[in-house]
Amino acid sequence: MSNKNNENLEPQKEGAGEEYVTSTDSAKLLSDVLADEKKEAEDTPAAEQEAADKAEAEDTEEESGKSAKGKKKKSKHEMKKLKHGMLSGVYIVVFIAVIVLVNVICGILFDKYPITFDLTKNSIYSISKESEEYVKSVDTEVTFKVFATEDSFSAINDYSKQADEVLQNYRKYNNKISVEYIDLDSNPDVVSDYSDQNLAAYDIIAESTSKDKNGNIIKDDNGDPLKRIRKISLLELVNFTDDFETQAQQTYGLSASDYLLQYFGTEATAFANVGSAGVVESSNADQAFVSALMAVTDPDPVTVTFLTGRNESDDLSYFQTLLEANGYTVNSVDIRTEDIPEDTDLCVLAAPQTDYLDTEIQKISDFLDNDGKLKKNMIYMASAQQASTPNLDEFLAEYYIEIGDGIIFDNDQQHTYQNSMTGEILSMADDINDGFTQDISSDTIQIASSYSRPIKILAEEKGKHSATAYVSSTDSASVMDTSTGKATENGKQIYAALASKAVFNDDGTTDYSNIFVCGSYTMFSDTYLMYEQFQNREYLLSVVNGMTGKTTSGITIEPKVITGNIFDVDAAAVKRLKIIFIGVIPVATLVIGLTIWLRRKNR
Repeated sequence: MSNKNNENLEPQKEGAGEEYVTSTDSAKLLSDVLADEKKEAEDTPAAEQEAADKAEAEDTEEESGKSAKGKKKKSKHEMKKLKHGMLSGVYIVVFIAVIVLVNVICGILFDKYPITFDLTKNSIYSISKESEEYVKSVDTEVTFKVFATEDSFSAINDYSKQADEVLQNYRKYNNKISVEYIDLDSNPDVVSDYSDQNLAAYDIIAESTSKDKNGNIIKDDNGDPLKRIRKISLLELVNFTDDFETQAQQTYGLSASDYLLQYFGTEATAFANVGSAGVVESSNADQAFVSALMAVTDPDPVTVTFLTGRNESDDLSYFQTLLEANGYTVNSVDIRTEDIPEDTDLCVLAAPQTDYLDTEIQKISDFLDNDGKLKKNMIYMASAQQASTPNLDEFLAEYYIEIGDGIIFDNDQQHTYQNSMTGEILSMADDINDGFTQDISSDTIQIASSYSRPIKILAEEKGKHSATAYVSSTDSASVMDTSTGKATENGKQIYAALASKAVFNDDGTTDYSNIFVCGSYTMFSDTYLMYEQFQNREYLLSVVNGMTGKTTSGITIEPKVITGNIFDVDAAAVKRLKIIFIGVIPVATLVIGLTIWLRRKNR
């Protein structure tokens, strides 16, 4: 039995199935299974915990990712905001820098080339179109020296302020023109540099270096550049009223300026009081400064000398002013004691009430002869109120000119005008020789005169002499005998004529000395030159320019009347300012602001 049992305990034969496992193996197997189940039971919470932990970790990682992403997004926004802030700061700094730079540049430019806007009535601080054109054409270095500080000069009165602005405008339009202010108290030695000018405080001098027609600098005897100077006094900056001019002449026998100098003592004091005294009509600053410019820049300056000493007419102040205004140098000599200066190009003999002596006639003759070179000129004006002048008549006869007695009366009503205020009868010329009309702008030329003596031409051409009628009446004119009131001669009469003497040079050229003779000084008197409806003023300039060969065209500038408050603004200017400041600027600001806001919003 035991053997049988032992046999049952023998190992499983090779190739037998698992049903042949022994009881020992089963027990072990069961033990292993139980152990595995126990282990599995023990391991299950750990696995679940691990899975839970893993899930939690994943959730945490996801949340961390989301948080990081949010932080990244937030950080990006903050960086963008910082960037815009920095750019805004940069823009502000750049803008401020640009403003400062522009301000500095504008300050420098405005100091050198002042830019102003004249909003006053009548544009009192602006210069005329005529003077602007001339100022721009100046190609020579010119310095205006004002012998005072700028503040003190402009503070004298409204007229000095306006004059200062005129000078600044000249500087603005041409960089060859400069303005200097020199205080004589601080620089007393300057006076010695202008010893021949009788320099005083507040005087103004226009100065340039002399040049010939070819642009070469002219030097003096010491080899230094020759300076050309024109002094402008304060009283030349204003025009006086006609009533004041007449009163000063009739009551005191002085010009308005001389009377004021005598009354106030100094020109600065006189000028400071003229505005309030009510004797000034308008500003003459623009005209005075342009005249000075012309005088110091003309490559071929011309000097006109007025002869005095024989009770010549004193109704020619505007004649002299007009010449000075157009660049002529004007002076006067007493023919009784002085010779006619050698640099004189044209002398004026205006209706002397007393005949010239032989020695005085010889001075005129020598002047015109010019040592045989000729090229000198003279204007002679007669008067119906003259006494007998046989010496002057004989001299004119040598030029084949005779001035008759009586006065011309034109019976053509279209050529006769009676002044309703004075009863004076004016005669208008009908026939004007083309020889001196180059500076007359009007197509219809009307030249007026009154009480003109008839001029007779003794010979139109004889030897070296010639004579030609230049201003004549109609054929309906006649000569009236002033003592009887009856007509003595009928037909065309001559108001003015040109007599010439020629010299024939070896090179084939011909030079002349000329005398322009007028039957009445009224043709060029103050009253007739200021008549706007006549062309006497333009004709006078044409005559003088033509005789002397001066090519610079005449400039007549309208005076500036300064009335009321100098800060009064023109009504049209006020309207424009309202539109700009109330309308244009606010609207422009709003549009710019909206544009910037919309651009930032859409970013």
